[in-house]
Amino acid sequence: MNLQAQFLSTPLLLPLFPPQPKFFHPKQTSFPKKSFKLCSLSAVSVPTTTTPAISNLKPLPAEVSRTIMELSCIGTLSTIAQDGWPLGVGVRFAVDAEGTPILCLAQASRLLSLDKRSTLHVQLEQCGLRTPQCTIQGRLDKPADATVLRWIGSAWKKRFGEEVDKENLYIVVVERVLQMEDFNEDGIWVTSSAYKNANPDPLRDSAEGIVNEINTNNMEDVHRFCNVYVDLDFQKLCNSSNKA
Repeated sequence: MNLQAQFLSTPLLLPLFPPQPKFFHPKQTSFPKKSFKLCSLSAVSVPTTTTPAISNLKPLPAEVSRTIMELSCIGTLSTIAQDGWPLGVGVRFAVDAEGTPILCLAQASRLLSLDKRSTLHVQLEQCGLRTPQCTIQGRLDKPADATVLRWIGSAWKKRFGEEVDKENLYIVVVERVLQMEDFNEDGIWVTSSAYKNANPDPLRDSAEGIVNEINTNNMEDVHRFCNVYVDLDFQKLCNSSNKA
């Protein structure tokens, strides 16, 4: 404001001969030239990782069969007797590293014939409504090698904790396996190689204890899980039962 007031108060003096007006030409400003380069774009397809389906996480039929044979020790052996009739008897069995059934038959003469075809049916007894089972088709045979007899004898002792007469030891040479999830359901045939190469459930020996511990110590979590993900209203069921 002070500068502006001082400027307005200064007297204006006009010259006698005003100079010729000068015209100022605006100076041309040179701007730097930009060079544009063409570039090519290419689309690269990135592989997407897909989450495996739930059905793929289920154990294979061969693995289920191996697990059943590992957890069970009693089955039904069916053979063709000497009179030509099929005969089924209950037997105890052990298994080797490849899942081959090992039997102890004290009276094998009534079970053996020229036709060595046989089946061993085993079902897994467990808590729940389903009874998984498998039926092994093969040949009932007696190993002739003394080393093999000693080895399967040790497998028998490991499972049952008792010595056995090696003359009574037999094996079922696996040809194929029929695996069923429960009674009255369609079974799936498993080849001999798939059965031998399959691995049984690594938690087979501790699975029952884990389930019992969860049911005992984490029942509220189980109810909450069912209410949220399975849409089972346990709270209403509990309330209705208390009112009754």
